[in-house]
Amino acid sequence: MEQKIESDKGAGHPHRRAKAKNFFSLVAPTFFYSVPTLPLPLHTALREAVATRFGQPLRYPSHCDALEAELLKATAIGGRRLSPSTLRRFFGLVEKDGGYHLHTLDTLARYAGHATFEAFGMAVADLVTVEKVVAHPTDIPELLAMERLAYPERLLLGYFLGRVTRPLAPDGPAAPLALRLAAHPAGQEFFVESFVDLAYLTGAYGEVVQEYLRHKATQEAQLFGHGTLFLGEFLAGDVPAWQARLRQLLALPVPAAAHAFPRGRRAFAEIVAAWHEAPTAPLPAGLLARLRREAAAVPRAVSPIPPLPAFYNLFPAGFHFFVAEALFLTSQFVDLLEWLEFTEAAFPELAGLDHNVYNELLRGFRAVALLRTGGIPVSQVNTSLLFQLETHSWLLDYYQVHMRLVELHIAAVGGATALEVEHLQSQVAEFAARHRMPFFERMAGNIARPAACATH
Repeated sequence: MEQKIESDKGAGHPHRRAKAKNFFSLVAPTFFYSVPTLPLPLHTALREAVATRFGQPLRYPSHCDALEAELLKATAIGGRRLSPSTLRRFFGLVEKDGGYHLHTLDTLARYAGHATFEAFGMAVADLVTVEKVVAHPTDIPELLAMERLAYPERLLLGYFLGRVTRPLAPDGPAAPLALRLAAHPAGQEFFVESFVDLAYLTGAYGEVVQEYLRHKATQEAQLFGHGTLFLGEFLAGDVPAWQARLRQLLALPVPAAAHAFPRGRRAFAEIVAAWHEAPTAPLPAGLLARLRREAAAVPRAVSPIPPLPAFYNLFPAGFHFFVAEALFLTSQFVDLLEWLEFTEAAFPELAGLDHNVYNELLRGFRAVALLRTGGIPVSQVNTSLLFQLETHSWLLDYYQVHMRLVELHIAAVGGATALEVEHLQSQVAEFAARHRMPFFERMAGNIARPAACATH
C-alpha cells in the first residue's frame, strides 16, 4: 500500500476536517484509552503499511524479530522498542484479546512514514470502511512451523488442509478451521490462495474467500478474491450480483507485480460480461487487443517442478489460460484460436508441459476451436489423448466439466449418436445441478443443438 506523508499544515481545511471526522468515527470512543480497540480495516491498513516499509509480509516469528531490530535502528521513530511478542500479536501470529497501547500504534505508524498513528488514520480514512466481522481465532501455532518447510512442502500442506476442511457436499457450510485459516497469514497464502476450490465456489469456498477478503486488504488479495467471487456469481446466473462485483473488480488497482492468475480472472470477467451484453455478436475488437498488451506486462511464473501437482500458482501462463477459458465458454472460436497461437508463441515451454490440468485444457480448447472453424476434420481428434490426468481430483472436479464440454463439442461435430450426445450432456447437467452452476447446463444444451455454436 502506498502511503503519502502529510504534515499538520492546512489542518483547518474542510477536506482535512472531514477526514479527521472520518478517522475519529472509526476509532471512537475507545481510541484515546490506554489500550484502544483497533477496527479491523484500520488494523489491516497499518499492517500493510508496515509490511511495505519492511519489504515483505510478516508471516513468521523470525520476521517479527527482524522488525524489532529495524525499529531500534530507525532514527525516524527515535529508536523506540516493541517486543517481538507485541509484534506477533499485532500481525496475528498469536491470539490477541483487547486492543493495543497508543505507544505501539504510534511506533508502527512512524515506522511506516507518518508523524503519529492519528496522522496515519487520517491518511487512510478514505480507503478503509468499517464492517462487522465475525471473530475467528487466528492463533494456529502449528502453522508457524511452515517457515521451516520448503516451498513445495508448504503447498502440499495447504492442499491437505483444503482436503480435510472440505464439506462432503458442495452446498455444505465452510468448516470453522477453514474460516480460521482464511484469517491467518500463512493460511491465506498456502490454503486460500493455493487450494482454489472452484467446485465449491457457490458454497463453502465462497464463504472462505469472503472471510479472506475481510482479513487481507492488499491490492492483489482484493483482485484475487473479487475475481474469484465474480466467477461463482456468474456461473450461478446471479446477474445483479456479478454485475455489481464486476464494477468493484474493475475499480480495483492492478499492481505491476500482481500475479498472472488474479489478473487473468479479471480479464475473464471482462470477456464474459461483454459476451453477456451481446451474445450473438463478436467481442469488441479493442478488448482482446488491450488484453494482449496487458499479457505482455504480466510477470512470468515458474513452470511446475515435475513431481508436484499442477498447483494454482505454478502454471506459467495463468493470464493466458483464463482468457482462453472465457473465449471457450462463450464460443468465440476464431478469437480463441488466435489467442492460443499467441499463447504458444509466448510460452514455447507449454509444448513439453504434460500432466498439467491447465495445459491439458488448453489443448482441448484448441481441438474444439480447430473443429469449429474447419481447421481439422473430426477424424484427427482423439479425445483419449487430450486428457491424461490421473491426479489433482480437487482441481478436476471443477475442470472435469470443461473436459466434458470439449468432448460434447467433438461429439456434436463428429456425428455421434443422439444417445452419446445425451449422455455427455447429462453429465454436465448433473455437475451444474450439484454445484449450483446452471451456466454449464445452458452451455451444454447449446452445444448439443445441431446448429449451435456458430463460428464468430
